[in-house]
Amino acid sequence: MTALVISALAAAGFSLASLLALFGRELGARGRAYATAAAAGILLSLAFADLFPEGLEISAEPAISGFVGGFVLLFLTESLFRVHTHHSTEEPMHKHALGPFILGLAIHNFADGFVLGVGARPEAVTSWIVGLGVLVHQVPVGISLAAVLAAAHATGARIAWTTVALGLAIPVAAGLTIMLPAPGAGTLGLLTGAAGGVLAYVGAAHLLPETRAEYLGRTTGVIFAAAFVVTTIGLMTILGD
Repeated sequence: MTALVISALAAAGFSLASLLALFGRELGARGRAYATAAAAGILLSLAFADLFPEGLEISAEPAISGFVGGFVLLFLTESLFRVHTHHSTEEPMHKHALGPFILGLAIHNFADGFVLGVGARPEAVTSWIVGLGVLVHQVPVGISLAAVLAAAHATGARIAWTTVALGLAIPVAAGLTIMLPAPGAGTLGLLTGAAGGVLAYVGAAHLLPETRAEYLGRTTGVIFAAAFVVTTIGLMTILGD
């Protein structure tokens, strides 16, 4: 029961941060570029400073396979199906850019739910410590989703259902992990690595190019670098789980 409560709190923190997108749907080209640059910095930091190292710690070889597989799978999918993500400066972010991004966050949140479910098996104190780490680091994930949805000019309805669906992935995965046999270290390492690979691809191949397409200026580079560095420092200190 503790894991379900904590996972619900993590889902609420993620969803509340994501709903910031409701206040930013009318951003101009410069605002969209700034928001997307911040999201790119957060996602790349999550991929390289949080998910991939965590996967290596859980189970190194599956984590590496998952990271490479997630990155390559998205690239091949877009290449084979000729998915285009760029647009003119008068248009909001192309809808195809949202698909891989949302997929990456879904995998990420499912992995967090699995971690919470597994963490419920030891004593309660350990479970709450693990849960607190997941809860706190879900906030920047939700902020990155808000930035991308705002840059894409998503409707209020789409923001709401996307936020709720991704948030629910955390308690659903935690509940499944409690009811079913605990996933092995290899499975958790693979999932965590795959989430890192997908988010790394989305940040590098989608969000950074979108930033340059929207508004090419020095400030966007500074915002990206600041978001990347600040999130990384946070993940290594107060946000670390």
